[in-house]
Amino acid sequence: MAALDDLRAVLDPTAITTDPQRMAPHLTDWRGKHRGAALALLRPRNVEEVSAILRWATATRTPVVPQGGNTGLSGGATPDASGAAVVLSLARLNKIRAVDTQGDTLIAEAGCILADVQQAAANNNRLFPLSLGSEGSCQIGGVVATNAGGINVIRYGTVRDLVLGLEYIRADGAVIHGLKPLRKDNASYALRELVIGSEGTLAIVTAATFRLFPRPRVSATALCGLDSPSAALKLLSLLKQSAGERISSFELMCDGEMGLTLDLVPGTALPLERRHSWYVFIELADSDPSGRVSELLTETLGTALEQGLLQDAAIAQSETQAKAIWHLRFAVAEANRRAGPIVSHDTSVAVADVPAFITAVEAMAADCFPEARTLFVGHVGDGNIHVVLLFPQETPRDRLGDLATVVNERVFAIIGAFGGSITAEHGIGRSLTGALTLHTQPEALELMRAVKQAFDPLGILNPGAVLARP
Repeated sequence: MAALDDLRAVLDPTAITTDPQRMAPHLTDWRGKHRGAALALLRPRNVEEVSAILRWATATRTPVVPQGGNTGLSGGATPDASGAAVVLSLARLNKIRAVDTQGDTLIAEAGCILADVQQAAANNNRLFPLSLGSEGSCQIGGVVATNAGGINVIRYGTVRDLVLGLEYIRADGAVIHGLKPLRKDNASYALRELVIGSEGTLAIVTAATFRLFPRPRVSATALCGLDSPSAALKLLSLLKQSAGERISSFELMCDGEMGLTLDLVPGTALPLERRHSWYVFIELADSDPSGRVSELLTETLGTALEQGLLQDAAIAQSETQAKAIWHLRFAVAEANRRAGPIVSHDTSVAVADVPAFITAVEAMAADCFPEARTLFVGHVGDGNIHVVLLFPQETPRDRLGDLATVVNERVFAIIGAFGGSITAEHGIGRSLTGALTLHTQPEALELMRAVKQAFDPLGILNPGAVLARP
């Protein structure tokens, strides 16, 4: 293609792919809900080649859609159907540039797989705490671009809390060298904070400096059966009193979601004697090898049983058992994908409001969508609850889009009533651009558009994602 000739002159030949079969996996999202087309798939080897691509894109006004592991759930890494854009894969920028055990920092390039970054930290007797179901395939650039959360937010925060510095490239190809490993840096505007979570619409992240933590020497994991989300919050309060900062994870799942996982995902098994209405996944961890996390967890769950907060609990007696418990939690996304037509939401409310929010959604769904099963799973310790409406298999696919529009309106109205957020960790992508416009103060949207204009005046970076096209 003539439009790519200038790029071929400056890039490694393997960096440009126009073969339809090789491009196909990059033109649809993980859920298969968004499909697009592209002029080419670009796979640069280094920062210099990313910069060259963006200089070319600016000169030719070619849209650029950045893509990491393509595990996103909001369609933010999928090009539109026009075929005018190039997909920019950062997968070949996959080096761990540095690990500093004195300063407890790590520098990773955008294409590094999250699990490999976790392992690099572990190899240096440190912990990189970001943990999510797609950690074996999602990439660092993507988790930064979406400000990923995961199961350990209650203790360590989101990606925004873990990033100390960023290296990124503007739309015009200028490289911003911001990988300083500083805990304090108050020099002017925090541009890094704007880029984190911007989903590739402001700049292309090529590397990040992350905080590391002492590696846990002891841990304890449990799966608990309860009768309500209110009981789960009371258990969390009890656990905070006894374990404090040792709480790494506190996750909530309804029995409907558990049933799907057990039925549809091979290798899953419930370690409790019977099924319960709700489940809580707990992990305590301590870097002190003499830390009494197992005893603390056992004692606290015993107290909770006596108080009637729990109906049953299984405490892992080995690492294998702990992994089996967490496999139940991480397998939810796969179970939902296999279950049938779903409309899902990534919502957040104040932690104290979680039970009332769940009750409100259940009542709305029973009234408006009685044919659907309403499912919940999420990070109750930080108020992030994933709401899923599962419709019958026979639901016509061409009707699902209209259903999703109405479901979203009803769920987002409830979120608004609780002062919550329409997306907690998945991002806006292309799925929620209209909802963002409807549920954001106009003056705030005006500022967002001004930021976009300042970073990307030609509008070539991931157009159509986050902010609706004017």
